Amino acid sequence: MNDALLARGFVYHGEVIAPSGAVLARHVDYNLIPKVGRAHLAGVIRGTGSPISSWYAFLFAGNFSPTDDTTAADLPSNAGEFTGYQEATRPLWQNAFDGNANIDNLASKFAFTFPTDKRIYGAGLVSVPTKGANTGVLLSIARFTSPRDIPAGSTYTLGVGLTLISS
Repeated sequence: MNDALLARGFVYHGEVIAPSGAVLARHVDYNLIPKVGRAHLAGVIRGTGSPISSWYAFLFAGNFSPTDDTTAADLPSNAGEFTGYQEATRPLWQNAFDGNANIDNLASKFAFTFPTDKRIYGAGLVSVPTKGANTGVLLSIARFTSPRDIPAGSTYTLGVGLTLISS
């Protein structure tokens, strides 16, 4: 039995970048793959589910603690998805596979441009690009170990990765 395959789930690498280009803060946080995300992965692996070709990042500003039962329906209301960044839609997860074990977008991180000061509590991956949508498959959601304060004019970049390891 391979207990380690998805043991840590997705890892979130965030940076707050000032308008000058200076890095104000960095963090690494780990996710929860909720029940709906695990069911989707199981369906794809077993050949009983439909693959989803695109995943999108979201940020949440509510003081929300995700549970195993969290779904995309919770994003606008319970999690308080933050939609006030300048980009028109949730950014696409432009991931790459290294041919061995890592799937990530560290070479092409998400960029969220903040026109106003904002505190965010977490992030995640969902299958719908529309900001504030309450539909789609929630693949991953991470509540950060501490809230991140993003000053107006700054950019928040986010790399999300998954490592498939064998024991």
